[in-house]
Amino acid sequence: VNFAEQMDMDIGSYLRSERISTAPYTTLTKLLEKWGTIQPDREAIVCYSHDGTRTSITYGKFYNDAVKLAKGLICIGVKGGDYVGIGGNNTPEWMVGTYGVLFAKACPVYFPFHDKSGDGIKRTLTKVGGCKAILFDPGLGDSHWEVMQRIAQVDQNTGGVLQSDIPALKWLIALSPIGSHEGFPTIASIFCDDNTELPEIDPEDKAAVLQTSGSTGFPKVVEKTHYEFVKYGEDYAFLLDVDIKKDSGTIYYNDRPFFWQGGYPGFVMVVGGTRVTQKTTLALSSYSEIVQFTKTIIHKEKPDCGFFVVPFYLEMTGSEDFLWKFRSVIVSGQPIPPICFEGKGKVYDAFSALYGSTEAGMIAGKIYRSSEPRGDEIIGMLPLAGMELKVVGKDGFVVPRGSKGELYIRSSPQFKGYLNDPEKTAIVLDSSGWYKADDFCKINSAGHLEVLGRVSDVMQISGNKITPSFIEAYVKRHPDVMEVVVFAIKDQSHADDVPCAAVVRVDGSTLTEESLREFIKRELNITEDAKFTENVYVPRHIVFLNDLPRTSTGKSDRKAVKNMCLPKT
Repeated sequence: VNFAEQMDMDIGSYLRSERISTAPYTTLTKLLEKWGTIQPDREAIVCYSHDGTRTSITYGKFYNDAVKLAKGLICIGVKGGDYVGIGGNNTPEWMVGTYGVLFAKACPVYFPFHDKSGDGIKRTLTKVGGCKAILFDPGLGDSHWEVMQRIAQVDQNTGGVLQSDIPALKWLIALSPIGSHEGFPTIASIFCDDNTELPEIDPEDKAAVLQTSGSTGFPKVVEKTHYEFVKYGEDYAFLLDVDIKKDSGTIYYNDRPFFWQGGYPGFVMVVGGTRVTQKTTLALSSYSEIVQFTKTIIHKEKPDCGFFVVPFYLEMTGSEDFLWKFRSVIVSGQPIPPICFEGKGKVYDAFSALYGSTEAGMIAGKIYRSSEPRGDEIIGMLPLAGMELKVVGKDGFVVPRGSKGELYIRSSPQFKGYLNDPEKTAIVLDSSGWYKADDFCKINSAGHLEVLGRVSDVMQISGNKITPSFIEAYVKRHPDVMEVVVFAIKDQSHADDVPCAAVVRVDGSTLTEESLREFIKRELNITEDAKFTENVYVPRHIVFLNDLPRTSTGKSDRKAVKNMCLPKT
């Protein structure tokens, strides 16, 4: 072996994208203004409720309503640099609320309603600081409105906040009418169509605050700029084989929540297409129900492209009655098994694997066209435009090609850290700008990134990233539970994690698996508009043990617990 060949053999696990992004350097508001002006009658967003109701909004109405809301927000004191909380399901009103805030040069802070106590929402908005108002979807049966009342005392005629633990909060405004309080102000009631001047917005202005998965406890928050979302939209277009200058008629299915980075409606704003979505998948109770409803929507709307998380994609494409063929699909959310390729030529013409994170954005992906032969069965990916990747061993040095290690990422635009959280930022971001992704990966001999799983014990369930400690906290609330360890087993049919629990009961307890599960469901306060959360948070299998194995330091040995319980699950 000569010197050159030896150098090739010893090449380290480092990749840098050779593709240059074609994303226009502009703002989300400029893009909405463009499409609202040149194609006002095209549907921008189509939403289906779980009862089959279809609602939509055209680009023209979307643009005009967002501008009127921006003027109304300015009139009640929202100004550039302020933050505005936005919570709720995928609806046209959510979109109008978001872009109204953006036109006012304020920044939306997105939050879910999974925490019915409202404590998580208060924690997030307090950490961000400067939250002037909250726009919220009332929810099915006004369930979200009930949460809002735990966050603030409010004048129900004006929406003015009388008392709240969230500093600076002045207004609560509903995105759509509250069933139980007809006179409560909505975004439509504060629309203003006067000569109020809207501020100029720069592509580097902040456009959103997103929550992370909370893999180290409570979710952290990350700011994103207008240009970052525009670039992500162009990344999607690249992976979907869509020409952003020619394909403005693209119909795109993506049922992920708008407030997730993977569901944020930036792609359709870049191409001027139509986003088809579900108001919420959580209102359905099982994979099969969600997939059946998804198939119904797809057969009606006939989208050109789609975005799916792995378990739903596998369930859908494995159905004999799925009769639609996409031009292109993106599959993401967790490591992607080769079985996804079985839809080649039948479900899609182009299949793209995508790997991303809230912190670093769209990181790596690769298009696999049905017309092109594949050399192997491995779904590998390449860094997307502006990305550098390296795989690092425990010693902090780059490992050789083919070796496993933790993925580090450096990007343009650069992840700058968690908002108002320098300690957690210092843990994941080094002085050279490398972000430590907490994912096991390797770069194979073909120069492709393979994502193998989490470095930490975070579970990936239906696209959600859930820590065992979150579920353990709810199990421990039962008075008959002395100790609990939550772990995951893999569902081979969905390539999804399934939460399981090992429980030590207090002496004399007759606690059963069924009664403990019912207790957890009550504690989670699972409502009709979020029935699927039972699959995410309630352990599928509960094993009762007399004692838990421990490490040398006295802590519960999670790996040993799992190995002990596997034969019983």
